[in-house]
Amino acid sequence: MSPHRIALVSIVDDDSFVRTATSSLVRSLGWEAREFASASAFLASGMAARTRCLVCDVQMPAMDGIELLDRLQGQGIHLRTLFITAFASTRVRERVAASTALCLIEKPIDAGELKTWIELALAQD
Repeated sequence: MSPHRIALVSIVDDDSFVRTATSSLVRSLGWEAREFASASAFLASGMAARTRCLVCDVQMPAMDGIELLDRLQGQGIHLRTLFITAFASTRVRERVAASTALCLIEKPIDAGELKTWIELALAQD
């Protein structure tokens, strides 16, 4: 990646408030942010190839975040993924732990925690 190109962080969440707030935070920290209302919208956008870090809700209608990550990996796309959730049940924690995601962040999202995890994700080049 060119050192002059700003890293793209894609945000996938079915909650428009969470998408907007997370996107605003990511931009305020100096990264480019793109918002997607569903896993299928993200897949259809073709932005996976440009995305350097994916911030994705675990629980969404139709295709959840873990299914999205599995689908991307099946296509040979390996994104550094940070999962977010308002429902951190034992089952959700187990599913995230079994995935290749870097972490699970509980909503409401703490700005400092998100910044730390994005920096870690982007440092893995």
